[in-house]
Amino acid sequence: MLLTVAATFGQEAATPAPIPAPPPPPPAPVSRPFFSWQEGVWSDSLWLRSGKLDFLFRGLRNEEQYNAFAWTPVFKGGAGYLDPQDRTSTTYWGGYLRPLAGWPEKGDLLLAAQGVDGVNRRDVEGQAEYRLPFGLGAGGGIVKATQTGNDISFGKLTWRNQWRGWSYILEGQGQSVEGEVSPGGYVALYNPIVMGVAGSDGEQWRVTGGYVAPTNRTSLRPAAEALYVDNSIGEFEGPQSLFVNGTLRLQGGFLTHPARLGRAMGPQGLEFGNPLGFLFPTWNRRLETWEMGGLLDVRYERLWFPNRTTQERVDGLLYPFQFTGTRGLLDYLFAGASYTRTTAVETPGVLAGFFGRFAFLNLTVGVEHQFDPNRTIVVVGVIDTF
Repeated sequence: MLLTVAATFGQEAATPAPIPAPPPPPPAPVSRPFFSWQEGVWSDSLWLRSGKLDFLFRGLRNEEQYNAFAWTPVFKGGAGYLDPQDRTSTTYWGGYLRPLAGWPEKGDLLLAAQGVDGVNRRDVEGQAEYRLPFGLGAGGGIVKATQTGNDISFGKLTWRNQWRGWSYILEGQGQSVEGEVSPGGYVALYNPIVMGVAGSDGEQWRVTGGYVAPTNRTSLRPAAEALYVDNSIGEFEGPQSLFVNGTLRLQGGFLTHPARLGRAMGPQGLEFGNPLGFLFPTWNRRLETWEMGGLLDVRYERLWFPNRTTQERVDGLLYPFQFTGTRGLLDYLFAGASYTRTTAVETPGVLAGFFGRFAFLNLTVGVEHQFDPNRTIVVVGVIDTF
């Protein structure tokens, strides 16, 4: 805050001049509380709004999965539990802290830690980055894992700025994987409509393209994204993947630029808009296909494994009553189909359920029935936005 004091001195006159009234005091700064409760909802707190609480349950024939996290301007983190009937369970946790979020003039500090405890593994990671207000940043991180090839350390420098309506990020980094050091870096360029990101950390290539239609007065606002990751270039060979998503009615969240930037920059990016770490599974779940938007949602995934096998899946679904132009509970109903293919089997399936707001909660219930092998997957979720 700047406090300015001004004084005016006049020349001496033959007769006394009236004494001017003192200037009014500067307005008091508006204080936003850490938190408070007012009329049954959270007030406009700097630390809590906007935010959400998210809980998701996924039930399969021989496994149950639980995931929960909190999402605020200062902290994003949560935990999860995988409970298969015939194998050891897996627990995971993590959190990303942004303690300077309320003081942008001090820069931006991000601190992160995650862990996974499961079958023959007890892995942890930690990261940190400080970004000066004018755009220069520096950070790094470390991963300690029980499996060979997973110990990682890295350091990076970043530059973030804008030019003629375009935002850009330049990142240079050095990364060590099991003692093998590789240079790398990423470049991101985007405006409110399109985004492109590409780069490498020495162990993988990562390329992303995204599109978000401008806001208009119609029900249509298409958004789409394609993410390609190649893990076959380094000392430790891994799979290649293609991840494509699209919707006819963007409703915020998964396909917006801040969320996309987290996936595009990879785990070294430390993008608080959608934090992504090295360890998997992670509490920061990706949205279900039907949560991406309205009218029509599609998703396609393809994996190429080092042993030359492949796996792919495609989902497509409609919110049929949203095409009628009326508003009501029927707008929450969706129906669609899925198709999964591996080297051994092809599995068609059907999707149905509802996703919408009831009172102050967003509720989701999705059911997928796969025909070969014959199994049913049930997804139940509750999201409280504030």
